[in-house]
Amino acid sequence: MSRSLPGIPERIDVFPLPDLVPAGYRPGAVLFIDVLRATTTMTAALAAGAEQVIPVMEPAQALEMKRLLEESDPQKKGKILLGGERKGVRIEGFDLGNSPSAYTSERVRGKTILFSTTNGTRAILTFGRISALPPDNPPAAVGGGPSLRRQTAALPAEGRTRAFLGSFLNAAALAEKLRAFRSVAVVCAGTDLRYTEEDILLAGLLVSRLLRPETDPFSRPLLNVQAETAKYLWESFLESTSPERLEKDLCEKLLASRGGENLRRIRLQADIRDAARLDRIDRIAEYSLGRIRLS
Repeated sequence: MSRSLPGIPERIDVFPLPDLVPAGYRPGAVLFIDVLRATTTMTAALAAGAEQVIPVMEPAQALEMKRLLEESDPQKKGKILLGGERKGVRIEGFDLGNSPSAYTSERVRGKTILFSTTNGTRAILTFGRISALPPDNPPAAVGGGPSLRRQTAALPAEGRTRAFLGSFLNAAALAEKLRAFRSVAVVCAGTDLRYTEEDILLAGLLVSRLLRPETDPFSRPLLNVQAETAKYLWESFLESTSPERLEKDLCEKLLASRGGENLRRIRLQADIRDAARLDRIDRIAEYSLGRIRLS
């Protein structure tokens, strides 16, 4: 049995896609990652002063929700924005797309943003459904691969799962926050039902930061295979760069990823540079009761 150290979770699982999360899986904290670009953009929007972001599965639902909110309270007119994309491009009739730089303080301060994207918001809402289902004989090894150390039959009991959004922008703040939980899951959004390197890279950064360098093998958290793999990929990347070149090389890495290729195809390279900025925001976006706010 592993001996956990203060400030280090007992268990960390990484899921490359939301569909790999088993039914009834309820960690102490779950972190959603869509580096390019949903969770990066939502984090940037809230840091710029948006009151809240409400993830919505489909554009038509967002349009209807805005209509109903404005009808129920006329004072909300002008204070609700529609944001999001399909195939990387701003949805027709929406106020904003999915570019972090578009969510300026002047544009979003004090506003509610109804947000719908191809992958990121879908991942958040999919997990909400999965985690509400009763587990069918909880597996000894959680989906995404067994632990490379000792298998475990159940997560540490922690009550209600707290849900957060991940980005490189606030990675340091996230790592600090996640240390307070006994079990942590990182759920990557992927792109078009395929895993993406940029999400795995951020997952690896966070796993690496959650594990203190001095942690001995007998007090390390239980990691599933994907968590071990993500950690290895991040640390391999880190060894290939230097502190002076870190952001530049990270941007190059994201440009070469599947998500990066999609954005380059529609000439949104600037969004990739914005997503590669490391540790620029010291606040955390938390998802609760259908809304995302700073915590």
